[in-house]
Formats: sequence, C-alpha cells, structure tokens
Amino acid sequence: MTLAPPVPGPLLPVPAPAAGAGELAPLCAWLAEVFIAPPTAPGIGAYRRGQAAAWLESLAALPDFARGAAAMRQTLAEEDSDEALAARLGTAFNRLFLGFGGRRTVVPCESAWQGSGRLYQAPAAEMQHLLARADLSLGAGCVEPPDHISVELALLSFLLMSGDPGTDAMKERLQGWIPAFCARCLEEDTTGFWGGAARLLAAAVAACPARNEARQDRLTEERKAR
Repeated sequence: MTLAPPVPGPLLPVPAPAAGAGELAPLCAWLAEVFIAPPTAPGIGAYRRGQAAAWLESLAALPDFARGAAAMRQTLAEEDSDEALAARLGTAFNRLFLGFGGRRTVVPCESAWQGSGRLYQAPAAEMQHLLARADLSLGAGCVEPPDHISVELALLSFLLMSGDPGTDAMKERLQGWIPAFCARCLEEDTTGFWGGAARLLAAAVAACPARNEARQDRLTEERKAR
C-alpha cells in the first residue's frame, strides 16, 4: 500500500470532525495537506467559495477548533484575488517551513524538535519503520523525510481509520513535539493562515481518542451498519 503525498488544491469535501476516530481521521488527513505545500489559486477559490469553505465553516462551529478556523477564514476574507493571496501564502510558507526565514524557520520535521535537533536522525528512521509496519510507503513524488509533519499526520489518519493498536503510540509521538512546533508557528506566522492551521493541529492532536475509544467507535459504527 502506498502513502501518497497529499495533493494541494481543492480540499477534502468531508464532514466536520467530532470526538470519534472516524471524524478526526479526515481532519488529520486534511491538516497533512495543509502543511505539505501552500494552497494554489484554485485551492484558495475552494476555501472561499467551494466545499472547503463549508469545511472551514463547520470547523468554526466546534469549540475546540473555532479559534484556528476563524484565523484561517479571516485571512481568506481579505480583498486579495485568489492568485494574489496564493502568492502571498506561498511566500509565507517558504519563509516559515522551507528555510527562507533563516533562524526563524519553523522546521516541520520531528527530528528538529527531538534529541540533538539535527534532521534525518532517529525520528526519521523510526517513522520509516512505522510506515513499513503498516505496509505503507511514501509516494514516488514525496521528497519530504518520513518524519515530516504531513507524513506523520497521514499515518495517524490511517491508524485512526483502521483502529490499529499503534494509534496510541502515534498520538503520543505527535504530542511529544507538535505543541512546540505549533507555538513557534504562532510566533512566526504573519498571515494568520498558518497560525490558524497550527491551532487546529494542536487541537486535533489533543482530541485524538485513545485506542480503546477508537476501537469502541469502530464497533459502534459496525453495529449500526448491520
């Protein structure tokens, strides 16, 4: 099975997340998309006028996610054209996450936040092992290391959906570095978009159910389907 990299553009037309694993899994998958690349002009259009606009609106109605969604929506409500806003967010993304910000770069890889802080260290090797354990691999077009935030979120989404017993360990892994990553995003972001996404990410990781809860959610859904 291949864990293909999320594709930026018009976003996922999925229902708003709630407490159960079935709703948090698409939220994690969407956040993986948000942090892999800046939105394109068509993606901005989807956020403003398409299904992604309804997705953000539904998130804004949930207390845990309201503040983050509101920040993203405020940026999207600015008067820039879709193309102009996409260009501005692309510049911000490069500065925040790709090293253009120098020492103010917020590196989106676990290795940068654990141990020595050097990239491609133990977390990357551990994530490679976890992907193999789940019979997953990075898509051919993915140039990011296996401990990139989007890869970790995509794996968590997969584990939540499948009710895998490794869900708890993956949740704890993210909780070990995501709070610091999100705090730095809030400090360094000047657009509101990435800071809002960081708030949503922190809330999503905090809301991920424990393994037994996820399993119970899955069993409940299976009973309903009978």
